[in-house]
Amino acid sequence: MLSHLILSVDYSDNWEQAVKQLPPLLERLGTRKLTLSYVIEPHTRKHIEDSDGAVEGKLRELARRYAEEWKVETDFEVRHGFVASCILELARHKNADGVICCSTHHSAGRELFMGNNAMNLARMTKRPLLILPVEGKPSSPQAPVFLATDGSENAGRCEELFRELVSGDQEGRVLWVRPDDAPPEADEVDRKVHDIANSKSSVHARVLNGHPARELLQLIRDSQPALTLIGKRGTTPVEQLPLGHTSETVVRESHHPVLLIP
Repeated sequence: MLSHLILSVDYSDNWEQAVKQLPPLLERLGTRKLTLSYVIEPHTRKHIEDSDGAVEGKLRELARRYAEEWKVETDFEVRHGFVASCILELARHKNADGVICCSTHHSAGRELFMGNNAMNLARMTKRPLLILPVEGKPSSPQAPVFLATDGSENAGRCEELFRELVSGDQEGRVLWVRPDDAPPEADEVDRKVHDIANSKSSVHARVLNGHPARELLQLIRDSQPALTLIGKRGTTPVEQLPLGHTSETVVRESHHPVLLIP
């Protein structure tokens, strides 16, 4: 599945708390290698702890600790520039299967002034992006995996990875929120959702009605899944849009891990 992932590091207390969610997720995703990366940004005030040597020493120690505790191969790299572009370039250079970042919850307006590395990564990525909310907790082995889909072609990669994640006895749920103004063709999505669920006894379909982002977030809050898979874009006809509205809202506001699939 996602054998090699790039882990964006920022050393904050929130980040340290968020990455505690990783061990069970790495096992579910079949991850065998992590490359830790810290990006020294050009616009930040430099302190002795921001020197390349100091950062490299911290990354080396983290990599050693995670290799020992999480039983994965680890590597590390220091980069210079803007976080999202540096992390994604590293993923491309290493031919990694995806990226991991942590997310604090900002309003869309606040992001315009302060920035949000997680949302920048979500908008720019062409690889799977695992977003860990800072207030999240490690999931139990029994926690289900969610697939949020709209039945579009853009959801195909999401559905494929979901099938791999529930290939054993893992509980899964296929979710579709049928908009109030859904056209008659939406019946085909209903059938597709139930076809995916009916392929395994441990997978169930859930079709809701209403506002997609709001209904999905409420179900995530209530059910506390181990992971929610969602496509980067839905059925929007504008191909140039980098991130669909529903995906962006779920990524920004979910208090449980989300795997965004381009």
